[in-house]
Amino acid sequence: MIDMKQALARFIAEQTGGPAEVHDLERIPGGFSYETWTARAKWRGGEGHLVVRREPRGGVLEPYDASKEYRVLKALEATAVPVPRALWLEDTGDVLGTRFYIMEFVDGEIPLPWDESIPNDVRQEMHRQFTDVLATMHGLDWQGLGLSFLGVPTDAADPGALELDRCREILDRVELRPYPLLREILAWLDERRPVSSRLSLIHNDYRMGNFVWRDGKIVALIDWERAFIGDPMVDVAFSRLENLAGWCSIAGPMATRYSEKSGIPIAEENVSFYEILEQLKATLVGLTGLRAFADGRTSDLRLVQIGAFGEQAVPALAAAIGVGR
Repeated sequence: MIDMKQALARFIAEQTGGPAEVHDLERIPGGFSYETWTARAKWRGGEGHLVVRREPRGGVLEPYDASKEYRVLKALEATAVPVPRALWLEDTGDVLGTRFYIMEFVDGEIPLPWDESIPNDVRQEMHRQFTDVLATMHGLDWQGLGLSFLGVPTDAADPGALELDRCREILDRVELRPYPLLREILAWLDERRPVSSRLSLIHNDYRMGNFVWRDGKIVALIDWERAFIGDPMVDVAFSRLENLAGWCSIAGPMATRYSEKSGIPIAEENVSFYEILEQLKATLVGLTGLRAFADGRTSDLRLVQIGAFGEQAVPALAAAIGVGR
């Protein structure tokens, strides 16, 4: 069995060219994508509180690639979008058995949508900054930042086509039994792909729970593993998903603020399309975890629950859009 502290110390020593030590290693509970650990470390020329993001052997976002999130964070370090500083990438899997990267730990609170203890004035400021960060992110020159590796839609006006292709590929790869209703929903979406006004860097998990708040400011946007290049209305739609948004969504006055800050008008037809697509993608995430469990790559029973929940949500989604009648 790998001694994780020793393995990490050796890895950091190799990266920094001198002795290193790691202590207070602790896994953060929760989360369904990457394994996330915190640790204290010292190395030649530095020390700090670190976060280790390690690929699981099986999970909801297969296939995993730790380099993707690392490269996004590195690209964003010099921008106005607040992110943790990415330090080192281990891209072979030889050190801990699976690939990982290390970033700085950003101190602060991670607000959750069901937290009723946040004062109203703080909520309002948090909501404004949540909106402003998204506007800034969507205005970035993603090509100049070297983010084309995320995959660029062939037709900039039709990024939904690439997203749907990715959904079909996932369904083909993970389904344990036929899901004709899911394929009908995919066909329904395919016939209604909206026209996009531009392409932007998309976070694709833009919600409460994925930013760090400290001293009245959003100091870091986290969890970039689902990032891609697409229609900015994807993130607007994601922020409105009922089970995730809470009171911090890009809607109403905040939709107006977003457009003023970004120069990107809210296309409600596109938002509606992507709300449905994101619900479908959530089901595929669950089925991916279910497949990983069935294949024996993970023993995490939570993935079975997520997969079952996703399956149960499909008939309601189909009914809501008139599919399968």
